[in-house]
Amino acid sequence: MFNKIENLLAGGPIRRDAFQIFVIQGLTLGLALIGSIIVARTLGPAQKGIFDLFNLLSSFIADFGLLGFGSGLLYYLANKGRPLSEVHGTGITFSIIAGILTVLIGWVGMHFWVAIFPGLDVWIILLPFLLSIVTYYRLIWSNIMTGINKAVTTYRVGFYLTICNVIAIFILWKLGWLDVECIIALTGLLTVLNGVVAYYVLFRQEPKLRPSFPLGCESLRYGLVIYLGFVANVLHFKIDQLMINYWLGTGSVGIYAVSVRWAEILFIFDNAIFSAALYKICSSDVEESCSLSKRLFKVQLIISSIAGVLLALAAYPLVLLLYGEAYQDAVWPLIILVPGVVAWSASKVVSNMLTYNKKMGTYVTKIAISGSLLNVILNCLFLKVLDTGIVGASLASSTSYITVVSIILFKARIISRKQCI
Repeated sequence: MFNKIENLLAGGPIRRDAFQIFVIQGLTLGLALIGSIIVARTLGPAQKGIFDLFNLLSSFIADFGLLGFGSGLLYYLANKGRPLSEVHGTGITFSIIAGILTVLIGWVGMHFWVAIFPGLDVWIILLPFLLSIVTYYRLIWSNIMTGINKAVTTYRVGFYLTICNVIAIFILWKLGWLDVECIIALTGLLTVLNGVVAYYVLFRQEPKLRPSFPLGCESLRYGLVIYLGFVANVLHFKIDQLMINYWLGTGSVGIYAVSVRWAEILFIFDNAIFSAALYKICSSDVEESCSLSKRLFKVQLIISSIAGVLLALAAYPLVLLLYGEAYQDAVWPLIILVPGVVAWSASKVVSNMLTYNKKMGTYVTKIAISGSLLNVILNCLFLKVLDTGIVGASLASSTSYITVVSIILFKARIISRKQCI
């Protein structure tokens, strides 16, 4: 089995980088889980739900505010060979402008955000907006690092910051200061530190900055279509938590977030392979990109399926041992989410090849939007009409994931008969 996987994962540099990323991600995830378990046990479901909603809002701002700009920069850097100094300078400029606008949106629309996130204090809602400049830059930085084929460095930086986070959480816990306000403040502080370290890494690579307005326009134009699909996928994966909070409260969010966190651990495998191969997928000719994507899809399907079965079997003792009886209702949602996450994980490389190499971003975006709408409809059905709680929410989400994946793979199958997949 392992020899088969190794043969499918062609290319020495890709295999080496994928292994490094996997190891670093594994260590990072392990440390992050230690911190999250301490937080979950100390805060309890209701207070942890507040922290989860803060993270959810932060991720929404990060995902929505960039408008696909980072993806556009990645394309022009890796596929078109634009200079690093120009790409980096343009990325910083966009981060500042978009961040200022985001802060204004957060401040002016505070009544709206309070209504969307009931249970959160105003300062907790405002903080992610204030951090948006740094958040945007960190995401663009990640795209740039991938575009210069240094994805491994991105994960190393994340690992070091995770160590800092866990140490800080442990100190706060030992001192008896670990409450929801402190953990949110710590998260904000580490976000700023992350941005500073990221800038230093690229500054050492290329100290010159030459912002380009034409490149900014081109990147925004190219990335906007990708952005719409990306936003749809973000909503697809996170809208269920908002709906749970609205109908069931923060306690249910805190429990369901445990299920989601563990199910999405499976993405560690596709992140390693995809991050190592994305530069090659973007920069190669169509035939080579298609052939590589096909092999990586097979690898990912094998790995994710095995990991998914093991996670489902271990779900009950895992949740009770690590989180305690207060979180035992997270077991079934976790098991139900696994098939959908496995399917999504395996298909990711195919959808990104269609987007970045085959220029089928519009098609992928349409499917992503349809899948997100399906998820909302199914969650309304299971949560409101059938009143099945977070188990129903997990069933709705997993079903919509599998539906989107099936459509993408069906389209790829049609293309394979005509071209190369």
